[in-house]
Amino acid sequence: MNSEQRYRSTLMGMTPSPVWRRDTLAAMEAAQEKRPRLRRRPMAFAATAAALALAVTGSIWWSGRTEADPADPGVALTPEPAFTATPAPAEACNDSFDVVTNLGQLAAINPSDGHLEELTQLNVYYNPIPTEDEQRALLGQLAQALGLTVTESQWTASFGENTMGRSPTLEARCADGTQLRLNGLYALDVWDAPDLDAVHEAAQQALLQDAFSGAEGETAAPAVYESTLDAYDFDGRLRTTRITVVRDPDAPLEEQLLATAFRRIESTDSALTLYLPPTGEVLTCPLRPEAEALAAFRSGDYWGAHYTANPQQARVLQVVLEYDTGPGQPYFQPVYRILYTQDYWDAVIADRMFDGVDPSPYLGAGIAYVPALETDLQPLIPYRRYFNDGLAHHFPD
Repeated sequence: MNSEQRYRSTLMGMTPSPVWRRDTLAAMEAAQEKRPRLRRRPMAFAATAAALALAVTGSIWWSGRTEADPADPGVALTPEPAFTATPAPAEACNDSFDVVTNLGQLAAINPSDGHLEELTQLNVYYNPIPTEDEQRALLGQLAQALGLTVTESQWTASFGENTMGRSPTLEARCADGTQLRLNGLYALDVWDAPDLDAVHEAAQQALLQDAFSGAEGETAAPAVYESTLDAYDFDGRLRTTRITVVRDPDAPLEEQLLATAFRRIESTDSALTLYLPPTGEVLTCPLRPEAEALAAFRSGDYWGAHYTANPQQARVLQVVLEYDTGPGQPYFQPVYRILYTQDYWDAVIADRMFDGVDPSPYLGAGIAYVPALETDLQPLIPYRRYFNDGLAHHFPD
């Protein structure tokens, strides 16, 4: 891959489309006020957070190149004594995936791993569009819990019921320079903090004390689970995200799944996002079987920023259930998260890596999302996942 091809490949995944820029600029101009605007969170982190949202991931799994037991996804067998890259098919040039050095770097640390057969139904939570007053009240509570003092703020209304900007946002600057952005009533972004570790510790303590659930006092004995997600750029640079989850290991599996999504902190060296329990109405819905979700993926019917032209031959490494907390969701609902790889991705990586970077340590890993609700419910409780300004839905050929 020459320099121009690498440049174009990178822009395809990172650059918003002209339609997105036009609509966003129009909305910003319509909402602009005479007072100075708050400094926005760097787009690089915003893109990373969007890509990482919904997945509690970990690096403790297995090392080296392994075969997965098809009867027991996620269990590694003995590494092969040697590995030969499979030639990439012609259509693989459009495949998109993360680059790792260990396939376990994208494996979910998730309480449903190995327990999917225990789950036949889960709650679904409506994601309401809050008012400005509701957001300001919550932001005040959050800032106090994090030891921050808000000095100025700016509210932006929802872009619409069926858009990625469904949740209104409230941005604020604090006395110490920390920047905040509250998305709806469920996610708080924090950046430019002089001491981000202190903010992280305060957020963790607030989750341990159940400060944001609306419940009276503490709930049982929650524990803290830490993991990391590591992925590499095609120039070999490492990107690491720290995941902190607060949940009660003795609680019912359904409650642990909810806590894994909404009592969570995702952080990098420069920013973090705190996820909060949902506040909307609750529905209890039956789940489609894991086998049906896998069949949908194999047919090419799945969601996500990752894509493969050959899902029927992918090696599935892990399947778990999790709640999707991505932007634009009308309902917070469970989805099947399918971790997979392709043998031919080694050849694709070798072609895409920058000149001077040894491709041999790297592997490709993709994540597919399949709605977990029973098929008949899906038209009534729609699922959406966005990438840039478009729906990240892949259809069968």
